[in-house]
Amino acid sequence: MVKSDNDTEEADEECLSYEERNKLLWSLRSDFAWAGKKIPESVEIDGCEYKLRDMVRGLSEKESLDTDKAAEIKALIPKLEEKSKADEELLETEELTKTEAKALYEEATGLLRASMELKDKLEGKGGEKSVDEFKRMLNIQKIVDEKRFQELIKSLK
Repeated sequence: MVKSDNDTEEADEECLSYEERNKLLWSLRSDFAWAGKKIPESVEIDGCEYKLRDMVRGLSEKESLDTDKAAEIKALIPKLEEKSKADEELLETEELTKTEAKALYEEATGLLRASMELKDKLEGKGGEKSVDEFKRMLNIQKIVDEKRFQELIKSLK
């Protein structure tokens, strides 16, 4: 059965179910929720607008950072993480439509990705060392996910 535009709009305006909320929260709380997500074009924090995508792209092109820019980024990272956490709390506690929940989820994961990208640039990560670290973290996450899955199976019995 093909959904009409009205059906799609009605589905988007439906309230988020308990199961859908938990699925989004579980995904958001996983270690690699930010992988493959888009960095928001810009974000407003404490009345200041930050052009995140341009900032991350610009840092990727530079070999090294000056101390003023590094200090600005060090101050921004906790703010991004705090805003992401606030989005997570809204997703967990507020009555939301599916559209609103998806938008909050996308913003939170995009902010997490921007935070990770900025941290990596500050720490000078790149090349083979970061690939090895990523593989190690991925293996750890697989183990954690497998344990969670086993617990879910046990709880369903």
